Amino acid sequence: MTTATLTRTSAQRRDLGALTGVLYVLFFVASLVIAGALGPSGTVTPYSSDAEVQAYRLKDPATLENLFRILGLLQGLSALALLAFVPCLTAFVRRYGSDARAGMVRALATVAGALLLLSASTTWVLAQISSKAELSTYRAVSDLSFITGAGPAIAALGVAVFLVAATGRASHALPAWVTWSGMVIGVASVLSMSSLVVEGGSVFIPVGRFLGFVWFVALSVLLWRRGGRTDDLTGSTTPRYL
Repeated sequence: MTTATLTRTSAQRRDLGALTGVLYVLFFVASLVIAGALGPSGTVTPYSSDAEVQAYRLKDPATLENLFRILGLLQGLSALALLAFVPCLTAFVRRYGSDARAGMVRALATVAGALLLLSASTTWVLAQISSKAELSTYRAVSDLSFITGAGPAIAALGVAVFLVAATGRASHALPAWVTWSGMVIGVASVLSMSSLVVEGGSVFIPVGRFLGFVWFVALSVLLWRRGGRTDDLTGSTTPRYL
């Protein structure tokens, strides 16, 4: 195998690694689309009453069980894709920031991915107990699935996004709209933690999550267009000295 072949193979691998950020979004969005298409009407949250939760889970138990299995699979794949994208985020921050900040990004993004994987796993558990378990047991598992995939996961990932965006802004290594939007998303994501104490805080969950999806797709594509490299993501051909 020649050196040129090795170089091309390495570039192809980097391309695939950069696109895991897009896969993270696609798998999660697919789970939401399927939930809207196949799930029973209505929705429940940890703030819903026992009567609302009971009515929801008994409306169509068989459909709900199948839905939970699909959600567990797709959101689990989404979590794995996010974990696979962590090295790309870490490499970017190490290149333009510092080892300490890169370590923080790696830790926070890994925690977010692990929490999302836990949420997906408990969703699968819901499929097994569904209409069979006591309401208190069902609610405990359901609330665990909701909370691990919502406030804590979104906040941890949001801080990582903020650090990546701030690094890109300070070094001018990312387009301005990516850096500013990333910092706004980071703040909104942290505010989603308020959903743990007040129901009104839940409004920050979709803000941090869905705007974050757009941001991750943008960054992933920028990395992919450079063959997975973390140098010069602004599109400028002018050499940059840091």
